[in-house]
Amino acid sequence: MLSWPKGKHDGLKVIPHWPSKQVCISEMAWERLLIVQSQLPESICLIVTRGYEPSASRVGISRKLFRAIGIYFFRHAYKFRRDELEAIFGTNGHDVDGNHIDVSVALNGRRLRFLPLGVFTPLTWQNQRSQKYTTALHEVKTALVDQGFCIHKNMTESLQIHCDLVL
Repeated sequence: MLSWPKGKHDGLKVIPHWPSKQVCISEMAWERLLIVQSQLPESICLIVTRGYEPSASRVGISRKLFRAIGIYFFRHAYKFRRDELEAIFGTNGHDVDGNHIDVSVALNGRRLRFLPLGVFTPLTWQNQRSQKYTTALHEVKTALVDQGFCIHKNMTESLQIHCDLVL
């Protein structure tokens, strides 16, 4: 398992998702991400934001608390999206190993914010933002899949670019 603090490492940018101070990722997933980055146009930069977070750690415990609060508010704000609760608020393997990761994208040095309100971003906004950057998003997701990553099927998680390295 590799642990990376915020910064640029081996050509990949790492910006840990709050409250984490580092991203823990399996060596194999890291190597595959390096290959993905090398296959992308120079204008596109991957940003690794989340990896392994043990459920018993400080970050894992705080995530459980934030998930419970998030579920409460999401249920009330999006009554018609209750079937997405597990996909959006589940651990999605982040508590299993370093092969379950979230990445973001920078285009021409500017980070693309597909979910400006996090998981509470309305679906219409998600659609607008993904359509605006459809080419870059498609290139990133295609390269990830070509290197053995599986992109989450839920739209919100997919825009967070949650992906699992399938061995």
